[in-house]
Amino acid sequence: MNDAVRESRQNSSPRNPADLAPSVERDWSDAFVMEQRLLGVSGRRIGDALATVEAHVAESGESAREAFGDPNAYARDLAEGAEKVGKLTRAFMAASVLGLIGLLVISPATSAWLAGEPAVITIGVLVGAAVLLVAVGALLAAPETVLRLLLNKMWVGGLVVAVLVAVSVLALFALPGVALKASAPGLLGLGVLLIAASTVLHWLDYSGDDAILAPGEEPARGSSGRLQLVLVMPLAALALAALAWVVHVII
Repeated sequence: MNDAVRESRQNSSPRNPADLAPSVERDWSDAFVMEQRLLGVSGRRIGDALATVEAHVAESGESAREAFGDPNAYARDLAEGAEKVGKLTRAFMAASVLGLIGLLVISPATSAWLAGEPAVITIGVLVGAAVLLVAVGALLAAPETVLRLLLNKMWVGGLVVAVLVAVSVLALFALPGVALKASAPGLLGLGVLLIAASTVLHWLDYSGDDAILAPGEEPARGSSGRLQLVLVMPLAALALAALAWVVHVII
């Protein structure tokens, strides 16, 4: 285990948590880690648990399933009474909603600005936005339930996502009526302001990376987790604006 700690300190690239327990069956450790993550167990506690399992398996020759049973059940047993981390805060939820609304605003505003016309928001766009916000709201309100659905019953999760996308796309074509018109520069400015507010909230709300660490291992210095998080919305906004520019040039 000391070798694993030294190697992880030398290599700051992302690591599969199961690498902390090389003697353990990969499917068992993967299921154990996923269940602990879903239950909100801290990365350090997960690393300690993996080290315990690894030590027992390496010394006894038993498989993890023989010694500890079902990985999901074992993970739930260990999680009882443990302090939960990674809870969604109000700041995170507000930042996510503001960012999504900003993205929905920037695309039509950019197109209208490039064409020199007022920005038009159709009923279909509003319906699609409502569907998207409801889906995000469900994820934010019950993250464990939604993630379990997506991860444990992938066909159900895939079907739900496909239906949501289909409804949103159909609404764009089936409901072309104008819901409202606005100044393109003004609407674009509003979109940029919403993205900026989302970015600031994400930056302030960030509480640090919760990496899965081996016993005695310290988090890598210069972690880029905060930067990666806060850049998601601005980069997505730039991508939408660039797409609108490409469509404007082609058409």
